[in-house]
Amino acid sequence: MGILAGIADSQRADEIAKLFLAGCKDILSAALVVGLASGIIFILRDGRVIDTILYGFTKSLASAGEMTSMGAMYLFQTALNIVMPSGSAKAALTMPIMTQFADLTNISRQAVVLAFQFGDGFTNMLTPTSGVLIGCLGIAKIPYATWLKWVWKFILALVIIGFVLIIPTLFFHFPGF
Repeated sequence: MGILAGIADSQRADEIAKLFLAGCKDILSAALVVGLASGIIFILRDGRVIDTILYGFTKSLASAGEMTSMGAMYLFQTALNIVMPSGSAKAALTMPIMTQFADLTNISRQAVVLAFQFGDGFTNMLTPTSGVLIGCLGIAKIPYATWLKWVWKFILALVIIGFVLIIPTLFFHFPGF
């Protein structure tokens, strides 16, 4: 696309190459961060660190009440999203355990899925391991610390609203699928 845009703008080949390299310089730091974040996720997953965390989580909340358990599941999914932004990888790791945990605590599986979705979605705008976020911030030349300072109150409000929206699922049990 860059080459085609350069040709459409009647640029010379050497000028197109210089502009391309300048663009690469802008996103190089973001690409390095994305690569490092992928490495961290790989270590957590393949080192079975996440499995250990999930096991400890379910053991600690097995005797808590429904609202405490639901809130803990929601906060756990939210916190896990900060280190593991991949929704599909996180679902593959956590949902088999969370659904069993929900069955033990008499929470509907739909509520667990909602907690997963809210936990996965709201923090995507501040996840330092998100390639999309870091890439966009790198291209926009916005330092992550500046972004975090600007967006954290909004994210906190979304997390609180998410918890308020999950509470009714404890009282209205809809038939599952």
